[in-house]
Amino acid sequence: MVKNELYESALEMIKRSKISARVASVTEINLLRDELGENLPDWLVNLMSQVPICSSQLVIPFTVEDEDFELLIDFLDPKGLIQENKSLVPGCAVFNRGYLCIGVESGIGNPYAINIREGNNPPVYLLDHEYGEDTEKIIKNKEVIVERLSDLFSIAFINED
Repeated sequence: MVKNELYESALEMIKRSKISARVASVTEINLLRDELGENLPDWLVNLMSQVPICSSQLVIPFTVEDEDFELLIDFLDPKGLIQENKSLVPGCAVFNRGYLCIGVESGIGNPYAINIREGNNPPVYLLDHEYGEDTEKIIKNKEVIVERLSDLFSIAFINED
């Protein structure tokens, strides 16, 4: 297994959560490669096939004006990745621009995406599905959630449900 900050933060999240999800199977990875092609970075394949985080619900605690909240992100498995990026809006509208939806907001459905052209520990963005298939508006209005994917894993834990 390749050791780096991203993997370490994901493994720490699992340790902190005291539970894990699952890794992607070889069959799933092959299907991902077939469907997403060059828009599927090797570091993400390695993460999904080596760290049991597929199909997990990440809980991100945060505070706004002295009130505690939780953000719930469904971290996608390979089937979900294909669907969000090839068939569903806004993922399909920004896929060819290097954006890859890796999770969705539980219950709301807005996707969380990375840009594969921004390195192997990229920022995580929230994309708004209200812009339909308007690629430029989706990208212009993306919201930075964390500066690095490892930062997300550093503050999240996996929901037991």
